[in-house]
This record gives sequence, structure tokens and C-alpha cells, in this order.
Amino acid sequence: MTARPELIEEFKRRFPGLAGQLGARNVEVLVGATTALELPAGRKVIRDRMPVDSLYIVLDGELIISVEENKKAIRLGHVGPGQLLGEVSVLSGELLASSTVESKTPVKLLRLRHEKFGELIATNYDVANALLKELVGMLADRLRISAKSFSEHAASDAAHHTDAPGEAPANPGQNWLKSFFDRVPGT
Repeated sequence: MTARPELIEEFKRRFPGLAGQLGARNVEVLVGATTALELPAGRKVIRDRMPVDSLYIVLDGELIISVEENKKAIRLGHVGPGQLLGEVSVLSGELLASSTVESKTPVKLLRLRHEKFGELIATNYDVANALLKELVGMLADRLRISAKSFSEHAASDAAHHTDAPGEAPANPGQNWLKSFFDRVPGT
């Protein structure tokens, strides 16, 4: 499938590093495998714990990422142009969302269905190498941000909760995620 030239240019502008790794021909291949979507503000793109069939490439707009815990939405952060969505489902193979993603503003996305992603990875080494490197790097960055967000949230909860004398602390377990990132040099 041939990619629209304006989408190729927008992809190059929003993802200069990835576009450079791919090269002109493979940018056209990748963008040609996608479908362009424009969604209004307030639209859920991905729902926590629901099936996900696509990877989303954000070209424009802002989206909010949250998880639901005990019927309460916990905001994890936001995503904007130059970022990807749906990476956990495609990399894990579970095809289930790990969070809810909702458009805060009108958004423009490129949708890469998992089948097309699999075809690209299986048939084009250059696309596979660049795209997987981008996804893993982005996933690691998000994990670091989530760990920081959760540790701040836990500290806030602890500051607002006082245990009764002789009562066990509300959260006696170790924050393994925080301890992992505390040990990683350069984070």
C-alpha cells in the first residue's frame, strides 16, 4: 500500500530519530502499512484490560493514560506527538491493554494493526530492528516514569495515613519496582 506523502512528512517531523534509522524507503513502507485516524477529545482509544489489536503512532494531540484500581482512575501520565501507544500488548503478545488511553484534545494517529506489525517484523529486518528498538526504549522510559509516579503516590498515601498503635503498617511489602530502579545506574 502506498503511503500519502503528507503522512510520511508528518511522521518524519514527529519521529525524526526513528525516521532516520528507517531511511526514506522504510518510512514509506511503515506508514503505508498504517491507517490514519482523527479522533475528537474525550474518545477512549484503548481501555484497560480490554483487547487491543493495534499499535498507535501519535502524530498530533494529547492523550491521558490511566489505570483503574478499586473503581478509581489513577492517572499515570500523558502521551503526545512523537510517541507510541499499545506497545505492551504487541510486545507481550497478550493483546490486552495495560491501561486506558483517552484523547484529551483532538488527536491524529496512525494505526498499525498487529497483523501488519507482525508482517513487517517478519519480512523487513530494517523496519523490525528500528521499530523494536524504539518500542523497547519507550517502554523502559515509561516504566521508569511509572515507578516514580507510583512511589510518589505511595508516599502521599503514607503521609495521609497513620496506623493505630500496635497496628501493622497498611503497606508492609517492599516496592520492588522502586528498589529495582534505585539500583539501576543512571536512572
